[in-house]
Amino acid sequence: MRAIFLTRPKDIRRMVILSGSRPSLNKEYIKFADSIDISPEFLSWGEFNRVTSLTENEKHQGVCIFVEPRAIYTENDFGLLKDPKVKVVVALDQISNPQSLATILRSGAFFGIDAILLLKNRSTDITPLVTRIAVGGAEFVKIFKITNLARGLDKLKKAGFWVYGLDERGDKVLSKADFAEKVVIVVGAEGEGIRLKTSKYCDELVRIPGGRKGVECLNAGVAVAVALAEIFR
Repeated sequence: MRAIFLTRPKDIRRMVILSGSRPSLNKEYIKFADSIDISPEFLSWGEFNRVTSLTENEKHQGVCIFVEPRAIYTENDFGLLKDPKVKVVVALDQISNPQSLATILRSGAFFGIDAILLLKNRSTDITPLVTRIAVGGAEFVKIFKITNLARGLDKLKKAGFWVYGLDERGDKVLSKADFAEKVVIVVGAEGEGIRLKTSKYCDELVRIPGGRKGVECLNAGVAVAVALAEIFR
């Protein structure tokens, strides 16, 4: 929630607060609301539940805001990635685990990547569950939903990006890679990894050292975090 106040406060339309919940935290959000001329509404539990559809078992801290949907981009918006300031993009090849996507969004926001490419089909979506687990991460990274990853990577290569695929079969260890100025990191689904068609559009396949029989690879979300830590080192 704090991330929305920081990144797109003008999209906030309403704030409701559960009466009597966490006064110190409420004070902070009330201050945020005042700064954008929003008047918080204090509601009893029954009314709060009716308005927000949140239950006592959900982690909501007694505060709920209603906002305009975040911008989701497509391949037609790739011109945004030609900006000289754009340096790091993460491309996801059929990531179907919501937890992994949330971890990638959070890690991407933490390290300051510029964008994430997400397949429109055969992939998990940016759901309320994903954004909640990402804890604000989805608000700091441009998200592109595309239909053809290979075509998307080809466009980025022509725009000056060097594409690195995370693959346990890669010839080079991640720490030995000489990262270019503009980088795309490609990660595939757990177990399956990057598809053969996708790997053909990678300039280099790199691997994270480690693994053992039965645990040959990392969760996709963890793998991306390790790769980003190396790139931003």
